[in-house]
Amino acid sequence: MSISRDELVNIFSVVSFLAHAERDVHVAEKKVLIAVFKAAGITQEEQEKMKSNTSLEEMLKHIQSVETKHTLVELMALVAASDGVFEDEERVIIKKIMKRIGVADDHPYFDDNNLDVPTVRANVGKILNSIKTLAPKP
Repeated sequence: MSISRDELVNIFSVVSFLAHAERDVHVAEKKVLIAVFKAAGITQEEQEKMKSNTSLEEMLKHIQSVETKHTLVELMALVAASDGVFEDEERVIIKKIMKRIGVADDHPYFDDNNLDVPTVRANVGKILNSIKTLAPKP
């Protein structure tokens, strides 16, 4: 199954929002974002579209399919785990987003309100490969 480029741009807009939640984007988070953008073949035009998406609520409205929601949660977990620390700001934002899009908080990457950082890090390759196969190239 695949998702549309518009859905992909919305997912990446939300993930980018999460990465910038702490104001300073950690070097590891930047590297993950670059790797994810590269895996999906994000174009310059799509990057500009992401920058113009300023309303989190509006971005989340366009994340409808189960596949899109699953991808969003995986990518948020990947970005949050990239620096090895699950910050309080990240926890609050991820939990709010999961609730808003209707994803149960018993997701395999989350345990007792915490992110299972080692499990997420062990699945980096799997997550990036799923992006390559899930996202149609522009």
